[in-house]
Parts: sequence; structure tokens; C-alpha cells
Amino acid sequence: MLLERFLRKNPLAASLRLVLEQMFAAEEINALFERERGQQYTRQIAFSTIVDVMTAVVTGRSSSVHAELQKRGGAIGASFTAFYNKLNTTEPAVAAALVRHVATKARALLEAMGGLRPAPLPGWTMRVLDGNHIASTERRIAALWGVAAGPRPGFSLVVFEPAAMLMTHMIPCEDAHAQERSLTAEILALVKPGDCWVADRNFCTLPILLGVMEAKSHFIIRQHGNLEGKLLGTRREIGRTDTGLVFEQRLQLTHGDDSVVVRRVTIELDTPTRDGDREMHILTNLPASVRADVVATTYRKRWTIETAFGDLTRWMDAEIAPLGYPRAALLGFSVGAMAYNAISTLLGALRATHGDEVVQERVSGYYLVEYGRDAVGRIDDYIDDEEWESWRTMPLAEAAVLLKATAARIDLAMIRKAPRGPKKPVPKRTRFKDKPHVATKRLIDGTVGDGKKSD
Repeated sequence: MLLERFLRKNPLAASLRLVLEQMFAAEEINALFERERGQQYTRQIAFSTIVDVMTAVVTGRSSSVHAELQKRGGAIGASFTAFYNKLNTTEPAVAAALVRHVATKARALLEAMGGLRPAPLPGWTMRVLDGNHIASTERRIAALWGVAAGPRPGFSLVVFEPAAMLMTHMIPCEDAHAQERSLTAEILALVKPGDCWVADRNFCTLPILLGVMEAKSHFIIRQHGNLEGKLLGTRREIGRTDTGLVFEQRLQLTHGDDSVVVRRVTIELDTPTRDGDREMHILTNLPASVRADVVATTYRKRWTIETAFGDLTRWMDAEIAPLGYPRAALLGFSVGAMAYNAISTLLGALRATHGDEVVQERVSGYYLVEYGRDAVGRIDDYIDDEEWESWRTMPLAEAAVLLKATAARIDLAMIRKAPRGPKKPVPKRTRFKDKPHVATKRLIDGTVGDGKKSD
């Protein structure tokens, strides 16, 4: 059977294809669209086709939406104009639901395989919140033709779970100039008991802090300069982290008739921040059993979401420059987050078989995507779509066993990280300033000079 040979001969591509079949099943995506849509409807183009085309572009299998449509010819079932109309009007709620859907399936697979990382804060589900503004687009739509400033099509708040290494939720916003805190209601709708929300000072507002506490949840959020309170008692030195001395003091916050007392953890930094701050104040409502130095260290793990955004940018093209319409751009980013979660799931399968440290130190997500980009789709020339049905509908427990076993056979040398030595300082470029160009070969051979010796 071809599928069995595929599993044996190419375990890396087979593992990734199994993940994609489980998470990107067309029937489930179309059902999701019907549940979440508002004014949109399905006439000729199934929503799963939109997602499939966007996945090809985001992962780099096609250079653009138009190029992918050209490849498919009449298979999309409608004109290119009809396709773009549907793409450009996809409602943000649908984009958000796609990320949530894939993350839910991914986490269940990770849990079944034993591929979760150690919890950063045992006893709580750590959720890191941050915003991602989509880069400026090309000026292809009429409203942008005469605009000199970079047109930004929107931004998203993203929730990241470090233990699963997944982007679990996305809150899209079409207005790129809106403040992140304007989405407070949407943030608080995601808060559940047992969570610990970690965020920077942009999210340090009384409504957010009080809302998290009202939901019987917890937070570790850096104090914003505009948030004032009344310090209680004396400041106590607790210890130190690798960034500085740690102190703790109680802080009373008042909002109308409501008043609460939280812990304020202060780090006297050994090295100032890039903004020149010598101290960093972090607010938390975690119980006293979680030491202040642990709170400070946990806050630093907020950067895991920055790393995830960086990986998303390096691995894929989730910010598609030709898509100027905000809804199309936000859908592109959501599909990028879905694809990121698929790669994270395969990395989790490798963690389950080789251990977290091996994957962290030796496995490159970039090369995994590079290899999978071509290999995953190549077998479609030999296998009909119906034959993937067994993988698509496979029960989760069975899929977890198969994925873990197949991932264990992946040759890690194919996706090994390229080790880098310490960066060398870049010398000042002062040579040949008076010339428009210089021949590289003569510089290498030392046959051209400016009175200075090349290293």
C-alpha cells in the first residue's frame, strides 16, 4: 500500500502530512465556517479551498495567491474575482476560530504523545499575551494608491502557551492604529481559572487586572507608569535572579468602589533596559507560596512569544504583502499561526521520542519547514485525495501513536541546527568611499589597495 511505503520511506514528510490531515481536514474547516460566519455564505467556493490556497502561499509552496490559483485552474470552482471577493471579506471571527480549532487539536495530540514541555509555572497554565502588527502591504487597492505612509492592514493579539509551544488564540483587529487595551473585553473572555497570564505593561490596566482576578485566575504583568496605587508595608529584599536584586512589597489598587491588594515584585537591574530603566516593577496576584524571584524569572519567559513570532517570520510568509484588505491580511496571519502550530506539533512528537533538550539544541524548525515544503505535497501525484481519508478521520489516540512512532524514525541530521560561533564585530566601512564600486576578486587577491591592509 502506498501510504505504508510513504511512512517507511519518508518518515519526516509522512509525519508532517499526518499532522496536516488531522488538523486541516476540509470537512471540519467548512463546518467551522458555518458555525462562525456572520454575513458570509458558501455558494461555489468552499471555505476549505480558501484555507488550502492560503496555506500554500504562507508555507512558500506558491509565490502568491494568484500563482496558486493559476496552478489549480478550474478546480477552484469559480472565477479568480469570486475567490478574491471571498478572501477579502472573510470575517475576523472566522480567522480567530481557525487558530483556536487547530491549537485545540494540536494540544490534544501533544498531550497524548507526551510531547508537552515542562510547565514553566507548575500548578498553572501559563498564557503569554502579546500583539503582532502586520507589516505594511503593497498599494494594490484603490484606497492606497495615493498614500505615501506604509499602509498597515491590522494587528492581532496572540495567546501563546509555552508548555505546548502553541499559539492557542488570536484576537484580530482590522484597525492597525487601535490600542491593544481596546480589546479588553475580548481578552477577558479567554481567561479561565487555573491560568496565569503573563504580559508586558501595555496590558497593565485596572480593568484587565481586576477582570483576571474576577475570573479566579492569575497574572504576572509589568506595571505601567500610568497605573498608580498605594504601597503598603515595607519593601523586603527576597534574593536575586541573573538580572538583578529582587524585592517585594504590597500594592493597593482602587477602581471606583473596588479595592484590591496585589504583590509588587521589583527587580533592581544590573544592566538598564533599552529604555534606560534601572528598575522593573511586576504585579502579580499569585499566592505567597510562589516566591518573588520565581515571579521575576517567569516574567522573563514572556519572550517565548517573541521567539514564536520570530520563528513564524523565518519559517513562513504569514504577512503577505500583496494582500491590502485587512480581512485578507488577518486571514493570512491566522493561517500562518495554524501552520506554526502544525510544525510545533511535529516538534512535540520529536520531544516525546528524543527529549526536550535534544530538540531544543539540535533540531531546526526552519529546516523542517524547508524540507517539508516540497516533500509533503509531492506524493499527491501518486495518491488520490480519498486515500488520505484514513489519516484524516483517524481517532486521536491512534493518530498520536502513529505520529510518535513515525517521528522516532526521522533522521535528525536532515533537520539539524547549524551551529554558530560568537558574532564578530563588523568593522567600519571606511575603505574606497570615493569609488562607486570595487572588484571583489582584486580585494581577495590583494591587487587593489587604498593604503590599508585587508584582514
